[in-house]
Amino acid sequence: MKTKHLLPILGLFSLLLISIEPATSQVRFGVRGGFDVISKKIDLNILKVENRLGYQLGPTVEFIIPASGFGADISVLYGRKEYEPYHKNDDITISDYDYISVPINIKKRFGLSSFLGIFITGGVYGNVKVSGGEIKHISDVIDEYKAKDFALGLNAGAGVSLLKHFDIGMYFRGDLTKRYGDEHINDDVFQNKKNQTWSVALNYYF
Repeated sequence: MKTKHLLPILGLFSLLLISIEPATSQVRFGVRGGFDVISKKIDLNILKVENRLGYQLGPTVEFIIPASGFGADISVLYGRKEYEPYHKNDDITISDYDYISVPINIKKRFGLSSFLGIFITGGVYGNVKVSGGEIKHISDVIDEYKAKDFALGLNAGAGVSLLKHFDIGMYFRGDLTKRYGDEHINDDVFQNKKNQTWSVALNYYF
């Protein structure tokens, strides 16, 4: 893991923490887990196995000012991107991608009752590659392209809070950087800055 890549992210998070008054903020630790999904239509089919593209799982911490509902959160998540079958054929294959993600968000909570609320969130994330993501193109020779060690992007989400301990939300992630350094890779699915992912996640706060 390249520490220099995480320093700008940690610096931004520090600024967020400074903006929250320590004496009045509520700090909660928890666990976050979720699935990346193909369809973003919200219905009972969204968590079916055939609709999943990968997952993220790890610890999270939230800082909220109860009087205003404003705050921030940060997570450290282990993630896996599982590519669809049509990304792999006789000429081009791509290995599943394992990574560590650090999303940092500004958050706003709206209380509707003692056990129900809604929230919105948005911020930045940094992904550090653990393994995978290699593209092999087989023609007259075998060309192999390795994914970059670091990626930066934006994320946003919204959802429902239940019983003061559970957050269930829909989240969007979009890369700001290219995944591969080689400009010969022109396929939009793999290379450009439009790599976008929708996910469904559950946060449990202790």
